[in-house]
Amino acid sequence: MRRIALTLSLAAGLLLSGCASLTPQTNSQPSPKFVLEDYFKGRTYAYGVFEGRDTKLMRSFTVVADGEQAGDTFTLHERFLWNDGEKQTRTWVFKKVGEGRYEGRAGDVDGVAQVTTVGNAMRIAYGLRLPFGGSTITVHVDDWSHLFADGAVINRADVSKFGLHVGRITLTFIKPDQKRPVAEAIAADVTPQPSSPPRP
Repeated sequence: MRRIALTLSLAAGLLLSGCASLTPQTNSQPSPKFVLEDYFKGRTYAYGVFEGRDTKLMRSFTVVADGEQAGDTFTLHERFLWNDGEKQTRTWVFKKVGEGRYEGRAGDVDGVAQVTTVGNAMRIAYGLRLPFGGSTITVHVDDWSHLFADGAVINRADVSKFGLHVGRITLTFIKPDQKRPVAEAIAADVTPQPSSPPRP
């Protein structure tokens, strides 16, 4: 039994080290370029799920986010509605500190979040304080977003504590007024295909 547990622990460690070795430089595509303040300006919708460490679906949620630039800071107000009716809010304040680099702060974030953008990728690394047993615990969040065609963003955030995987958040961001030329071109090009004749 100990041997099995040790094997599983080593496997988990290898998986975690593999994830940790990714960087925005090695985990991005050249375009479309992800600029935090450009993409999240105005209103953005998101739909997502939280999976436990065994990948079991635990909860789902919807987000409405509103972003605005004021001087050298960008503020993003997020409102969450979970499938069980719970409501949450978070306000991010980002400040650009270099080319493709930002610092982010929020009320439930421990310290300063480090944000890096390269090509179509954005990575945010931060500690998140969560309520637990009348107090709070801090978990580490490794948050990746990738911008694709038609303004769609796929986000994956791995949550860990003491280096152990706790769960994953996956969500899709969309811009409500975004034109979708790629999807529309595909839809316009779809024509019925003749069925293949049956084989003799």
